[in-house]
Amino acid sequence: MEIYRYPLLCWKLTEKAICGRLVGTDYELVNAQIPKLEAHFAEHLQREYTKNLYLPDPMPDARLKKLNVNVRPAYEEETGIFPAGHILNIPVAAVYGSTKEGYAECYMPLLDQHFYFYKPEQLRSLIEYFARDYFNNMTPEALHRYLILGEPWLEEVTVRVKARDVRRAQGAQNREETKTLQQVADKFPRKTKGSGIAPETAWERSELVATLLEKLETERASVVLIGTQGIGKTAILLEAARKFLALTKNNSQGPQFFWRTTPQRMIAGARYLGEWQETCEELMEELQRTGDILWINDFVHLFAVGGDGPEDSIAAFMLPNLRQGRIQIVSELTQQEWERVRQRLPGFAAHFHVLSIPKLSKKQIFKIMRLFTEYVQKQLQITIEESALNFAYRLLDRYLRYEAFPGKIINFLTRCVNDVHVQNQKVIENENVLTQFVQKTGLPTFLLRDDIQLDTAALHDYFTQRIIGQSQAIERVSEVVMLFKAGLNDPNKPIATLLFAGPTGVGKTACARALAAYFFGQGQTLNPLIRLDMSEFQHPVQVERVLGGGDKPGKLIREVRERPFSVVLLDEIEKAHPIFFDVLLNVMDEGILVDGNGRVTDFRNVILIMTSNLGARQSKRISFVKQRDDNEIGGAVRSFFRPEFYNRIDQVVTFQALDAAMVAEITRKELAAVTEREGFQERGLNLTFTPKLVEHLAQAGFEPEYGARPLQRTIERLVVAKLAEFLLQHLDVRDVGLLVDWGEMGVIVKSQS
Repeated sequence: MEIYRYPLLCWKLTEKAICGRLVGTDYELVNAQIPKLEAHFAEHLQREYTKNLYLPDPMPDARLKKLNVNVRPAYEEETGIFPAGHILNIPVAAVYGSTKEGYAECYMPLLDQHFYFYKPEQLRSLIEYFARDYFNNMTPEALHRYLILGEPWLEEVTVRVKARDVRRAQGAQNREETKTLQQVADKFPRKTKGSGIAPETAWERSELVATLLEKLETERASVVLIGTQGIGKTAILLEAARKFLALTKNNSQGPQFFWRTTPQRMIAGARYLGEWQETCEELMEELQRTGDILWINDFVHLFAVGGDGPEDSIAAFMLPNLRQGRIQIVSELTQQEWERVRQRLPGFAAHFHVLSIPKLSKKQIFKIMRLFTEYVQKQLQITIEESALNFAYRLLDRYLRYEAFPGKIINFLTRCVNDVHVQNQKVIENENVLTQFVQKTGLPTFLLRDDIQLDTAALHDYFTQRIIGQSQAIERVSEVVMLFKAGLNDPNKPIATLLFAGPTGVGKTACARALAAYFFGQGQTLNPLIRLDMSEFQHPVQVERVLGGGDKPGKLIREVRERPFSVVLLDEIEKAHPIFFDVLLNVMDEGILVDGNGRVTDFRNVILIMTSNLGARQSKRISFVKQRDDNEIGGAVRSFFRPEFYNRIDQVVTFQALDAAMVAEITRKELAAVTEREGFQERGLNLTFTPKLVEHLAQAGFEPEYGARPLQRTIERLVVAKLAEFLLQHLDVRDVGLLVDWGEMGVIVKSQS
């Protein structure tokens, strides 16, 4: 009997729940008792060994190292990337030891980091390096989730297998070193992240798995799987990797594996001319010797990494070996990405067999959902009600069109299971599904549920309170909400494409902000308004800043991928170069945008708003401008844009110039917002603003050229500064009313006992 020992990192989730992760894998389970955790892991490893004659590499001398790392994380907002105000001292746990090949390696399971090291004195600095790299890109919310984890400790899982089976497996694995592969790729079959909830099984895809295996094992072909995101390409490859290992376990050269990597990782660390070529030569030599298969993620960048163009890229460098059949490659792409590959280096693409992954039928999707339900019931004793499955399918089918089944339903249900598991619940109902979907999209409950009627009076009241004096704009944005609620918007375009036209400072941006908060502001932690100033894109070369270039997505694509449910506001659209109108045509017409690498960004859950000052020239000689004629603004808009662009706009919404009553109402609204500030709320102060003050601010804060936009600055300068001075002079003032008036000496603040 042979004994294999594996380190098990544990930490407390609650007083009665302990989470354990098997170091060196992504196996993760939760239980109330350590012995049961160890037993579950041991049983699982033994089952894997019985099925595939494969065990992860053990680490019998594993040790736990804890240290604190000083990090100044940064977070990203609309206006840029901002570092935190102070340095955080973050605890980090690392498990290190020796492999059977004699290498020293270290895992940081809570950070999903892994590296090799050669000298003990390197360990601390490497841990700090990987930790800082991880935390520096972490959002405040994710950092908070990390910091609330309990302090980890190390346990051990012992697996016993028969000696003759071990000798047979070891004999099959007794191959020459694969040092380069180990450095630049991960060996599969191996469980991936999330395997504690969703099994990596290609349900309803057995025929495709068999076809893929025949191409790989019998024909020794390189294969690309083509299909939309979420259709199951990765699951098929993982299933094929397990079966490929089982089929080849008795080969004379030993069992064969998949090695998963990316083009960027293949040349990582190369600093000198010819260094990455040497690494790739060694990698291909190891693949040829072992018969293993290279699984390349982010396949399109194989043609952009390594040189100035496709002819100098990694793909071109690997082509001779691929042409002669010395190496096998598998990958997964969308149809658009594959078209880009064929355009860039046709000779490379010609050596791949294309395996198209068709969509599943509704019957097959529901069968997969029920298999997942049975799996969760068996593993975690959590029941997913049939009505919840139907509700989840309906929501995802209607709103998440940028992903395909079954991937999107499995991922969504996994998040639901995680939530109820953390809350120690045992049943997933419609309400759990709805809560999870609201958190994902920000859409309010009443827009998602067919049994709740839209309160049109409350809808108009919401926008009336936030948009002063723009009745036409309120009607138009209310219509957008009503069309969406009724399910009458075109599902293959953005929810709405609107052009807000009118003078500066009359509420166009405020209207977009109010619509974003109403439509998508219920569950998202990120701001649902994506704003681009199009006056920054007046030259055609700046299109790269919007769409991206190379392996970096542009601002618009990056923001929409991060927040697919949002309002996209393109300010002063008429100032952009005409090439940007061509870019937007496909977005407005089909709801998608394809970048240079064939990656698709979905705009079908976006409200696209453009603003313009066309036809809204104002006179600077009077305090309050007269209303412009809607026809004049509409005519200016129509004459400026090309017909094919103008005709794709759903509504041109005209904003009127402000009159005295509107400016006064806006002033009262801005002053009311001041009363909600923390300094007044904490002291229990009730502010009252006199009509005289409101009248003066309305006059002083309005400029014909800029509308009401300077009003906020005026309030800050005259009112807020005076209130701050008053509070600093009266530190003990609390729970009273303050009267704020205007007099000959300026703003006057009086205490009302």
